[in-house]
Amino acid sequence: MSENEREDVHSSGLFLGISLPEAEELDDQEFDIPQVEMAPTLESILNEDSLLEVETSPFLPDDLTLSTLEAEELEDGSLPPQQEVEVEEETTTSTPAPQWIKDPPLPVVERDEVLCCVTLKGISAQILSAVGRVEGGGPTAMAVCGIIAVGTSTGQLLIFDPSQVLKLCLGSQGLGALHGPISALGLNRDGTRVLCGFARGQILQWDVESGKLLRTIANIVPVGNAVISLKFTDDPTVAVCNDSAGSVFELHFKRSLGAKTWDSHCLFNSEKGMVRCVEPLQVPEEFSGHPAAQLLLLAMVSLRKLLVVCQRPEPTVIHASSLVKAHSDCVPSLSWHFLRMEGSADPALAFCQGSCVSLYQVKFASESISVVKLKELHFQFEIMNFKWLRPSTLLLVDTAERVHAVDRGSGEELQELELENMALVNTSTHPPNNQASGQDAIAKPVECKKITYQSVSAHRGKVTLLGTKSVRVVTLKTWEERLDGLVKQERYDQALALAWKFSQGSAKAVVGLPGDKQMRKAVMANEVAELLLAYVELSLRRCPEQGKLQVMEDHFQKTIPLCVTCCIKLNKTEVLFGKVYEKLIHHAVALGVLFECLQPHISAGRLTSIPPLVMKDMVGHYEDQGMTEILDDLIPHLDVMTLDLHQVVSLSRQHRLCDALIFVFNKGMNDYITPIEEMVGGMASASHGVIPDEQMTVGNKILVYISCCLTGQAYPFGVIPENMVQTVKSQVFTCLMSIQVKGIVASKEPYPFIRTLLQYNTREFLNVLALAFEDLNQHQQAIEFHQRMIDILLQVMLESTDFSPSQIGSLFTFLARQLAKAEDKLFVNRQLFHQALDFLCNPEDTTQHAERQQALLELLQAGGTAYFEENKLLSMTEAVQFFQVCEFVYEQRRLYHRIVACYLKDPARKDQALQYLHDIITTVELTEEEQVLFQNEVFCNLQELLALNARQTASLVLRHFQDSIPLIMETLQQDAKLLFEFLHGVFNPRVEPWPFKDASLLGHDYHERYLELLCQEHPSWVLDFLKLSDMYRPEEAVQITQRHQVHDALAYLLESQGNTQGAFSVLMENLKWSLQTAVPPTTSEETGGIREGSEPLQAVHSLLRDLIAFCQRVSGTLDSKQREDLWFPLLDFLMSPSEQCDGSLSAEMERGIKDLTKEVLDGMTTYIPLMGILQRLMQDPVYSVGKYGEIKTLIFGILDAYIYEKTLLEATSNLLSQDLHWSLCSLRAAVTRGMAPVHKRCAVCAQQYTRTVGHKARVVLFSCGHIYHHACLQGSLSRQEGQGEEWACFKCQAPNKKWTPITPKRAAQDPQCLELDQGQIVASECLRRVFKNPSRISILMDLTRKPSSGKPGSDIFRRTGVLESADFKLNLAPPPLID
Repeated sequence: MSENEREDVHSSGLFLGISLPEAEELDDQEFDIPQVEMAPTLESILNEDSLLEVETSPFLPDDLTLSTLEAEELEDGSLPPQQEVEVEEETTTSTPAPQWIKDPPLPVVERDEVLCCVTLKGISAQILSAVGRVEGGGPTAMAVCGIIAVGTSTGQLLIFDPSQVLKLCLGSQGLGALHGPISALGLNRDGTRVLCGFARGQILQWDVESGKLLRTIANIVPVGNAVISLKFTDDPTVAVCNDSAGSVFELHFKRSLGAKTWDSHCLFNSEKGMVRCVEPLQVPEEFSGHPAAQLLLLAMVSLRKLLVVCQRPEPTVIHASSLVKAHSDCVPSLSWHFLRMEGSADPALAFCQGSCVSLYQVKFASESISVVKLKELHFQFEIMNFKWLRPSTLLLVDTAERVHAVDRGSGEELQELELENMALVNTSTHPPNNQASGQDAIAKPVECKKITYQSVSAHRGKVTLLGTKSVRVVTLKTWEERLDGLVKQERYDQALALAWKFSQGSAKAVVGLPGDKQMRKAVMANEVAELLLAYVELSLRRCPEQGKLQVMEDHFQKTIPLCVTCCIKLNKTEVLFGKVYEKLIHHAVALGVLFECLQPHISAGRLTSIPPLVMKDMVGHYEDQGMTEILDDLIPHLDVMTLDLHQVVSLSRQHRLCDALIFVFNKGMNDYITPIEEMVGGMASASHGVIPDEQMTVGNKILVYISCCLTGQAYPFGVIPENMVQTVKSQVFTCLMSIQVKGIVASKEPYPFIRTLLQYNTREFLNVLALAFEDLNQHQQAIEFHQRMIDILLQVMLESTDFSPSQIGSLFTFLARQLAKAEDKLFVNRQLFHQALDFLCNPEDTTQHAERQQALLELLQAGGTAYFEENKLLSMTEAVQFFQVCEFVYEQRRLYHRIVACYLKDPARKDQALQYLHDIITTVELTEEEQVLFQNEVFCNLQELLALNARQTASLVLRHFQDSIPLIMETLQQDAKLLFEFLHGVFNPRVEPWPFKDASLLGHDYHERYLELLCQEHPSWVLDFLKLSDMYRPEEAVQITQRHQVHDALAYLLESQGNTQGAFSVLMENLKWSLQTAVPPTTSEETGGIREGSEPLQAVHSLLRDLIAFCQRVSGTLDSKQREDLWFPLLDFLMSPSEQCDGSLSAEMERGIKDLTKEVLDGMTTYIPLMGILQRLMQDPVYSVGKYGEIKTLIFGILDAYIYEKTLLEATSNLLSQDLHWSLCSLRAAVTRGMAPVHKRCAVCAQQYTRTVGHKARVVLFSCGHIYHHACLQGSLSRQEGQGEEWACFKCQAPNKKWTPITPKRAAQDPQCLELDQGQIVASECLRRVFKNPSRISILMDLTRKPSSGKPGSDIFRRTGVLESADFKLNLAPPPLID
């Protein structure tokens, strides 16, 4: 549809034959119009093909959907005739499309398959054939070293060559019947010898090449024990054997007189413990010169420890570490490998047990060997076996028979592979019970279900797995195979990401790439080029051929940005602008996406060179799309040789692209003047219709450009060639100082460039000039430029009325600074400065006051004071109230006292006066005369300072003018209000924190004077002041408070003097007076009673609380008689309030007083006995007749307290008895239990205690479980430091263990020692450690010791705990008498 047709449709309001008014009346439910996620806009509808053409379309892409139609409505390819489409006028802005990423990060590679699992079909078929035959047997063990050796359950040994051909079948069924199935195999390094271990302990050595039996090794492994591990060491004449009982043997193969002999040596006896796994280090050929090749290192795992043993020159344990008890029931595994770290290659040992893998490094120093733990890896599965695939990759086999490739450095799991129908061959782990002894035998041997030591073997990066029916080999894929796998799945984005990781060396488990960094990058760059081309072709094939433009853009925005990123990262731009560009050039949408993807790379400087033809097309695309602002940012980052200068210049002039225009003229033509002429000329000739923001942008850029040219910098970045710096500066100055410029019609005044820039931003343009003049060399030409520019500035600004006071001030500030730096080389008429001063200090001009003052202040700060007479300057500035200027002048003359008035007179800075005073006093060194003047000025303005902040003013005077305090106080005595303000600034009791230091500087007279003034102004604050200050005289303070009738303060003073009765009388009188004022003056119904929440009753309530608190404070220091004299008068007053008041009390008033009486009763029950209170109530004449109902609740409260104390006493006694009984029963059961030995042998002579006779038949058993012959223990203890007949466990005796031996002599002297023997003492200590929870009695004691956090007198648990009293009696206060 053409533009004219679109306008006709829009103007007529018709679309598909429907008018807009009719469309607005459509009902969605009536016509069954489907809902859409986003309503189409009018623009989107007009830009797409007519919906009427859908019927003639040959096909629609699968991924193309129309926002106005549902899929089911397009099944027939046409619109239903009865359905109408609703079109609404576009009244709101359409929702913007989500912003696509032009510089996407490389995606995360998911499901990168690094493992390759292959089934050895030839060997698997042989195994299945052997199992199928009656005489055959299943596989039981395997060893791999180029050849593959498989042992069977019938005792036969099958040897396969690398091509899976059965080479030899060694042994026979008779051999198997004699020695049992083959349980372990071991091949030497070159695969010429094989050791074969049987389940009944026999070991045979075969020659693989000839099939001859070389050696029959018997009587090494005890009868009944199976050989579970059999491996050659690095020395082909030495092997290591591990049996099922946990013993480790070393085998030596020799030749004696032509006969092949052998010798054995036991490295680890099963009686000392149980070794579960053994692994010798086999040094590869490339490390044959390593020191480890001469040591024969051996790693072993027992039940409790990991051991590393050096067998040469003599067996030595070089490392021992304890195992984690949590993994003791899991099968351990060991594996050696050489790792290159820190420039050297050393053996590394990997140990796994449970879900943890630990890595150790064997370090070789000049004369020592050490084992260092590198790291520990934890996983979410239990590991059954593991092997090294490469130095950086481990292959783990879990108990579910899944293999996991794991990166050694990070512990990251690279891939998990399921071994379906594998059924790994495993052996039993039950050790014979009669072989377990020694210290490791303390822990019960753990039964493990699977041991796969003989079914998992590694050789040269391949791990071979032996199953019951098949043999599989797991290896790492090469980098090419990994990329091919992703490409076959059409995951090109992840293939590119993986290739980038290969190039950078950050990929894991990489096989096949060269180690050199440059070679690796070159290989991957070529591979990426092929991937990119294939990816682009796939993207073009899958692009929708027709439909919405947005759909096509979305398609290419998902593929092309990644291609661009990869090309730039791998420096393959020739591929991007070569073959890739050729494929995209015929597709306009894809090409546009490509051009937009280049933007972030160009802006970041990653792409600086683009072929000219490509650059021309890219500029045209941005111009067509209306994105010329982006071009303004991109063009300066590119090589100017690739640009079409005519195209860029025309585009820059048309769209005002300043950066692009400057870049082309500077870099392409070495022209630095034309940009200034065009841009500044455009600003000068701009009409009022120009957008202000656009003009501001141009102005800012031209100022920066001029600054760069005058300082030798290139715009927008870089530097100007050194040989052109001076030429550029001269040209720019000459251009700016041009008197007339052709083409500027708007202004006929001279110097249009300077005038335009000054009018745009005076301050910034002058800063640009100042910066340029600093870099100019002080030669004659530079000085001439400098002087000429100053003359022009003065002429332009002073002869024109278009400049504001601020601009004029900026000019003279600039002049003052330049004259100060020029050292009399520049000349400016001083009369001009006076004219500027008159202009800025014009009293008739009341506008722009702050602006004019700031301009004059900057002028003076820049050195302008040299051009003015100070007295005249002060008089003029004071007349126009330029107080900041006055401050500057006074500060230059050190007239600091005059500055105080400047602050106080300036409304904007009046609140800063006190801070200024503090700064001057603390930071400026004043002379004696200056101090006097400054102090007098402060005293003269003291009233204003106090009005600002009384506290800060008083603190300032006290700390810095302490000698003048008497004079100040004498002066302030004449004005009581001012005196109070001053003292209140020091003593204000409501200020936190209270200024104790300042208050201590004044004597007691001032404290008492402030107390009297405070009684007059704020009586409620007096008590707070008395509690804080201690500088007043108590007698004088009492008189002052009595005179002004401040009762609470007076009571506090009397209490502090020890006059308890006097303080009580004052508080009591105050309470009576408050109650009297709370009583209504008349008893008429009009006045009514006082409600409970009324203010008078609340005041009485507050006073009563204070009186109760006073009584509680002093009751602790009084005897019972004195306490009754305090509490009972208060109770009597509240019990009969009507007698104390002149008027009658209303019912509501009486109820309020009864509530107050409850608080008094609650408070006094702590200090007055309950019976005394009850007796007082019964003797009260008010309740002597007919008033029992009113005191009933009080009596019931006392009875409830008695019952509560009795119940608590009984419960406490029962708890104590139960706890004591339970403890004694537990102790008796513990000390009378039987003991069983944990060993079957004497810990001294190592003989079984059950087989001895004679004098050794008597044994001694300790509570620790160790057992001894009586004679052995007695002899061992007697030889140690003359201990004589002291009995103690020989093994447990150590300096850090505390034990008390019992001798017959001691037992005879102290009969109490016979009550508990050593075993019983240990049992009781064990009971004490196990029983960690406190008893209920101790809990009660802790509760009774804790003080109550409630109000005083309101908690019945405030008193001393029940168990802390001497007679163990409960003495608790009762609960509140009235609920």
